[in-house]
Amino acid sequence: MWKTLNEVKIPDILQFVSDATRDGQAVHVGTDSLQTGRLTQFVTVVVILTPRKGGRVAYRKETVPRITSLRERLLKEVWKSVDLGLHFSPIVKGELTVHIDANPVVAHKSSAYVKELVGLVVGQGFKALIKPESWAASHAADHVVRMQRKLPVGWPSGQALACKAS
Repeated sequence: MWKTLNEVKIPDILQFVSDATRDGQAVHVGTDSLQTGRLTQFVTVVVILTPRKGGRVAYRKETVPRITSLRERLLKEVWKSVDLGLHFSPIVKGELTVHIDANPVVAHKSSAYVKELVGLVVGQGFKALIKPESWAASHAADHVVRMQRKLPVGWPSGQALACKAS
């Protein structure tokens, strides 16, 4: 089930994106995951930015049995974003960017998979962003996956998140 950050259910994500991108707005898609106990929870976000007017954010959560392999988990994160991008391609007139939650700095374990993950995104025809530029995955999705239950009522609006990310 897709929802806004204010927990409003979105019955049709394609219609939501179509309505929000009529004027050629950019669409950013990113996924992050969190390991808890025997489970892996994925959160995919869609951020639609309208210059000088803010943006809209939608997210979806999915919980699966724990994925122990970092490579497999990162590939699943990226594929969730790419697959969504493939569904959006026919309706998005503006740029569609996939954000990858992987760090190219060798000190981070995810650096070993950056080329493979970027190749997956670019191979499907999308622009790819990695850390530190991949804010949709590394900030927006990360925030939802880690903090959703702790948010005060009304925090943040999609506009506030989009402005923060810019």
